[in-house]
Amino acid sequence: MKKEKINENLRHAIHQLMCEDEAVVVIGEDVREPYGGAFKINKGLSDDYPDRVIGTPISEEGFVNMASGMAIMGHKPIVDMMFSDFTTLSFDPLLNFASKSVTMYGDKLDLSMIVRCANGGYRGYGPTHSQSMQKYFMGIPNLSVYELSPFHDNYYVFNRMLSEKNPCIFFEEKIIYSQYRYENGVIDELFNYSFKGDHENWAVASIEENSVPDVLILCPGGLASMCMKVAEKLIMADEIEVKVAVPSKLYPCGIEAIIEDAIAAGKILIVEEGTSGHTWGEGIAVKLYPYLNKLKDGAIELLSSSDSIIPASMYYESQVLVGEQDIYESVLKLMKIAKEG
Repeated sequence: MKKEKINENLRHAIHQLMCEDEAVVVIGEDVREPYGGAFKINKGLSDDYPDRVIGTPISEEGFVNMASGMAIMGHKPIVDMMFSDFTTLSFDPLLNFASKSVTMYGDKLDLSMIVRCANGGYRGYGPTHSQSMQKYFMGIPNLSVYELSPFHDNYYVFNRMLSEKNPCIFFEEKIIYSQYRYENGVIDELFNYSFKGDHENWAVASIEENSVPDVLILCPGGLASMCMKVAEKLIMADEIEVKVAVPSKLYPCGIEAIIEDAIAAGKILIVEEGTSGHTWGEGIAVKLYPYLNKLKDGAIELLSSSDSIIPASMYYESQVLVGEQDIYESVLKLMKIAKEG
């Protein structure tokens, strides 16, 4: 069976939602034909649903406010933010209108709304089109944060977001759009995966599901493929067994489903692309710490990109952003292995 690319799965999910529910609309810049959005995720939608794909001026604050009002009136807007860097321009309507409107009028209001954001670097797009903005939206009441993953089917994820009846923001790592999804519990000849937790939120990849790994790596979906490459290198070159756990929903995010794996491993590496400070990973580390602090060899290591703007030069960008070698060396540090050369 032919494997499906992640961008294809994302496109099919939105098409299917629009086919099934007339309340679903798409809003954003260049979302109509012939463009279909900056990364072509909306390709063909305006041909099939001309009245429900709304092209907008370049005004993120304006069209997010418009989408919020439509959601209050019973529509289910999917907003195309183009680049996650631009979420700063829509922070006011997301924080002060959309999220607050759910509960600030006495009775709870249904406000089903998804803001899609192409996220992250590794493409040489420079400092204003390459940031990872997830941490700026953590901790806002009634606003849920999700991330695109090679494990999770986006039709299921989108239905989950809409069923919350709260505004949701969905970060989509640009570098994984063209990668193939992991399907049917299989990653490659070495690794398989299974889902754990409510709504199958956590995907856990391992050589054997019930094995005890040396290290557990936790990461958002955008870095999952990178972490899997490192896991393969570690087992083949160093005989270090790693499990990789990836959530679909970053906030709020429970850890109950992965506590057993975390305690068994004892050594946890949490990897994020964004800069450090008040991040998803730090929040997860705080939740895990009480379970690990009494273990003899328990340790949690946090790995983020450098505290820097992101250069346009791909060479210098690679010096700033988290890479495979950084992840590899962080696992070796956890294992206290000194590598020669």
